[in-house]
Amino acid sequence: MNVLEVKQLEKIYFGKVNYTALDAVTFDIEHGDFVGIMGPSGSGKTTLLNCISTIDTPTGGSLEVEGTNPHGLSDQGLAKFRRNKLGMVFQDFNLVDTLTIKENILLPMTLDEVPIKEMSNRLKNVTQFLGITQLLDKRTFEVSGGQAQRAAIARAIIHEPSLLLADEPTGNLDTKSVKDVMSLFTSLNNNLQTTILMVTHDPYVASFCNRIIFIKDGKFHNQIHRGNHQGDFYQRIIDTLAFLGGGRDDIQ
Repeated sequence: MNVLEVKQLEKIYFGKVNYTALDAVTFDIEHGDFVGIMGPSGSGKTTLLNCISTIDTPTGGSLEVEGTNPHGLSDQGLAKFRRNKLGMVFQDFNLVDTLTIKENILLPMTLDEVPIKEMSNRLKNVTQFLGITQLLDKRTFEVSGGQAQRAAIARAIIHEPSLLLADEPTGNLDTKSVKDVMSLFTSLNNNLQTTILMVTHDPYVASFCNRIIFIKDGKFHNQIHRGNHQGDFYQRIIDTLAFLGGGRDDIQ
């Protein structure tokens, strides 16, 4: 079953000179897949993620998450759709400094007025899985970057979303934390069958995915599948980015 279907998606920014950020992009993602989006700077990968996450609105084509077009919903319906269907993880964590780690994680369920017993059960399961049970009473400024990103991941998955979206989720992490966080994403995908779509410029991070979709100049360019060897996949990612003409930051 397809969790996400993107068909001929288009995004044009209108101004003195119109700019086409996305041009007829088409792809789909099945339940349980782990897909990366890559491309040179300015290729449209962040715009694509923003349209899927409903941060931005496409100007043409269509996208559906489990058969629902979020851009056709009312404001109230869209807010509920975001909370129920989507989980989002960002580079800068987006945690609320005035709340504890526990309060940050429970925020989506609090907004939906989920019963306290169910919240407690889910909190226990998610925090044990991510190894952050001991951090629940701490504030965001009392934990490391890797721990903060684990908390952000917990918040993103506690309501069991249909699709987990990640925008450069390791961009602010040190090398060890990068490996730890990407191992967590792999565990979420393998053990919980979480469907993940991630934008990254980092070939090492991308090599944890099952499939990479490359876009250039707002257009779908090609895709490659991981296979059995992460090292080989990593090299093919680097080769593809180099072929696309990415800058130095895109191919390191």
